[in-house]
Amino acid sequence: MIGTLEVLTPSIVLVVFSILTVPVIGLIKKRGGRCRTASLAWILSPFFAMGAGIFRLYSDYYSQAEKQPFVQVFLVDGGAVGLSSSFLVDAVSMYMAIVYLVFGFASCAYSFLKLKLEGELSERFLSLFYVILGSTTAATFSGDLLTLFIFWEASAAGSCFLIVYGKKPEAIEACLKYLVMIVIASGFIVYGLSVIYGLVGSLNFWTVRDSLASLNDKNLLMLAFALVACGYAIETAVVPFHMWLPDAYAAAPSSSSAFLSSIVDQASYYVFMRVLVHILTPPLVLDWTFALAVFSALTMSAGNLFALAQNNVKRMICYVCVADIGYNLAAITSVKPLGLLGNLYFFFVGGMTTALAFMVVGILNDLGFETIEDFSGIGRNYPTTSLALVVAALSFSGIPPLAGFMAKYMVFTAALEADMAWLSVVGVLNSVLQAAYLIRLVHYMYAKPASKIRGKERVDVLLPVYALVALIIILGAYPSLALNAAYPAAKQLELLLP
Repeated sequence: MIGTLEVLTPSIVLVVFSILTVPVIGLIKKRGGRCRTASLAWILSPFFAMGAGIFRLYSDYYSQAEKQPFVQVFLVDGGAVGLSSSFLVDAVSMYMAIVYLVFGFASCAYSFLKLKLEGELSERFLSLFYVILGSTTAATFSGDLLTLFIFWEASAAGSCFLIVYGKKPEAIEACLKYLVMIVIASGFIVYGLSVIYGLVGSLNFWTVRDSLASLNDKNLLMLAFALVACGYAIETAVVPFHMWLPDAYAAAPSSSSAFLSSIVDQASYYVFMRVLVHILTPPLVLDWTFALAVFSALTMSAGNLFALAQNNVKRMICYVCVADIGYNLAAITSVKPLGLLGNLYFFFVGGMTTALAFMVVGILNDLGFETIEDFSGIGRNYPTTSLALVVAALSFSGIPPLAGFMAKYMVFTAALEADMAWLSVVGVLNSVLQAAYLIRLVHYMYAKPASKIRGKERVDVLLPVYALVALIIILGAYPSLALNAAYPAAKQLELLLP
């Protein structure tokens, strides 16, 4: 039987390691010797412990999934008490936990290799990774809106420290903008949750869903969830609430940008999907599909148009992240198993590709290459690093046989299945636009005269980079490796549809 401790084990492991990392790394530094090897072993060890916890939970869940596909665990005995915290284990949350494990490992390894370990705050920076990852994982397993809100806001607050780690004036300004936006978002969410609690008397996912489906007058319900959706749209960076994301990710260190784009961004899409699809399942509870489709088209179009206008490469990638939000929303809009399957696959591929892009751009930024003109000819001077960026650019563009092609194909096919052909057309046109400005970047890298060599490629930092490159190529050739893992989650949606 799955219990609270088993569900929270991955998060508890990460929090414990977060607390111990600062003194342990400090002790390793004092002792000298093979400082870097011992520190790397410590930094990566929580992911093996987290993986063991997730594997055990995975085994226990799928041994009973046919009889009980949605497993709820309450902190208070006696069932769905009004404000009792609860956790939900299903195929979607299990899939997302595995995604966090993979990206967390890659991002942490990259950050450790890229950071100077002798830096004053390096161990604190890595310790923050564990706190945010632990909070995000706990939010993913949340079974009620209040528990989800608490853990999600904890991860959002921790993200602020990753953004300002470099102590740059622009990073502090971007962090303040981010703080203002999440405070506003939190206000919307809390007010919406209070209205929902007043209507239902509970914030448990299934209790709320069943109660709202039977309401005759849904005007107050629409107001409540407009507030909740608006709050999470701000934190997800849906256009027109997106302006904090390019500033924050561009000003943050590349290690932070890679981590936040691959973990926190994907988790924000998951939260949006959980609220809209699993609670407000249309047309049973509330038919929001057309409104979200409009925001999807607006988000992918605005993201790509702003990216086209950028001269700074890192900021360009930030706007690619905004465009990816639009593609994710297009998959959610279908509210069909194919759409959910495409959405979950896009989570994995999108997080992998954005993390890869930020990692490579961070390496090149350290060498003094920032603008598109700076990138002229680096394909000849830095062939290994440049090749990884080319793979990321082609995958973003949806060019076969890389993983991004199947991700976009499934998203647009899901929109067609939902009778929203216009959204698929908008998505395809945006993909063409995205390919244009990314291939322009590749053109500068290989077809323009090379600038002066400013340093050597670091082979050690490229290890996690090329692990992601390999994943993108392998999943492009064999997408079933990820689709088979996501398929049970897509099938479960049929249990919720009327």
